[in-house]
Amino acid sequence: MNTAGYNIEEYIKELASKTPVPGGGGASAVAGALSAALSSMVCNLTIGKKSFAAVEEDIKNILSDMNKHMESFIKLSDKDAQAFYPLSQAYSFKPQNEEEKALHEANMEKLLFDAAIVPLDIMKEANSMLNSIDFLAKKGSKLAISDAGVAVGLLRSAVCGAMMNVVINVKYMKDRDIAQRLLDEASEILEDTMNKSDIIYREVLEVLL
Repeated sequence: MNTAGYNIEEYIKELASKTPVPGGGGASAVAGALSAALSSMVCNLTIGKKSFAAVEEDIKNILSDMNKHMESFIKLSDKDAQAFYPLSQAYSFKPQNEEEKALHEANMEKLLFDAAIVPLDIMKEANSMLNSIDFLAKKGSKLAISDAGVAVGLLRSAVCGAMMNVVINVKYMKDRDIAQRLLDEASEILEDTMNKSDIIYREVLEVLL
């Protein structure tokens, strides 16, 4: 699947279908891309305004970073599909003997690990945007402060959604040490993102009210 090759209507219809990909992981990455896109819009509405001259260079740097985040999320959406599809096919494989069973179990372990790593990367990518969105909400154009609020809401959704995909995949891994390491890392990112994003969202809402 190539997310970049879909228009939004096609993507939503494909997401709604019974095909295994795209799924929740890819949708989480798209939420992250939308968050970065809205953050870029706040930047573009701020740059060039005299009243924001003091922070213009900071905003330009954030804009450059957000463009990179958008590209990364689109790639991660595709990587999620590439990682999950073979796993979805492997679930239906029925080993016929002990040798096939051993090979299947080893293959499943690798596929589950790969399918957990991509959403973990989505979580990391999204979490790394928090400080920038917070800056935009406080220092960016007041005409776009609601967009900064939507951006942080989408970022939170991206992380929460990706967390589900980490959990569902590590749950079935045989190597519980690796599974727990991945889960601990994801849980730490989740808690940090939820706490910080909730603060930013509420601060934006209070300004709007």
